[in-house]
Amino acid sequence: MFEKHYVIQMDALLRYGVPRPGAVEFMEALRANGLSYVIVTEQSSRTRPQLMEYFENSGFHYIEQGDFYTSAMAAVDYLLTKYPQWKKAAYIGGKGIRSCLDQGGFVIDNQRPDVVFVGMDRNLGYKDYSDTLQFLLNGSVLISTDSRRTMMIDGVEMIGNGSVVRMLEHASRRRCVDFSRGTDILLRMALRYSEVKAEDCMAVGDDFARDIVPALSRGMETVFVTNGESIEDLGMSDEVHPTYIVEDLSGLVR
Repeated sequence: MFEKHYVIQMDALLRYGVPRPGAVEFMEALRANGLSYVIVTEQSSRTRPQLMEYFENSGFHYIEQGDFYTSAMAAVDYLLTKYPQWKKAAYIGGKGIRSCLDQGGFVIDNQRPDVVFVGMDRNLGYKDYSDTLQFLLNGSVLISTDSRRTMMIDGVEMIGNGSVVRMLEHASRRRCVDFSRGTDILLRMALRYSEVKAEDCMAVGDDFARDIVPALSRGMETVFVTNGESIEDLGMSDEVHPTYIVEDLSGLVR
């Protein structure tokens, strides 16, 4: 194991309720060796207790609520720092977003909010999105917490939150402020949350473009988990490449 603080993308550990190969052993090894970590995710519709339960039910033990840092948390932390005058928010998405807004001291305002958080909610319809559009046309700032173009539900590829955000951007002619996976701002806020410097961290991810490249840009060491897939045509070069490449996370435990 490397004596670093680990910044781990959630999808590198768990996907669709199934642990990635070696992921449970890897997390247990971190704990056994007393190494610190944070699990970063753009799936911010879940609350921290829900994330902890999700991991526990999937075979991961001893992971605590404070070990998770979501894109919605990053957005709230950023806004509180940069725009403390913005106190009113609206949102679409799950309980996780509402929990972050409440903890940040935002007032839920469905009339003239300063910001509108957009996260995944499969129960919304045309009127919900049209109401959100009205906020944006009246000057609210669009906050994206999830950039997934599509998502798999019961084995079927369906519309993801990223596509909803693009629709709202197109309709409002306004660009979002994006805190989703792969953005530098999410990584920067995760480092701030962990109170560590980039050079003292090891980023672990299974998406080269969204996990490894941003971490390299921050000066972090990186572990790219291939999950047995080819690494050709990912855009690696002599200048831009992971520090380590493993087929599964058990490779970090040996």
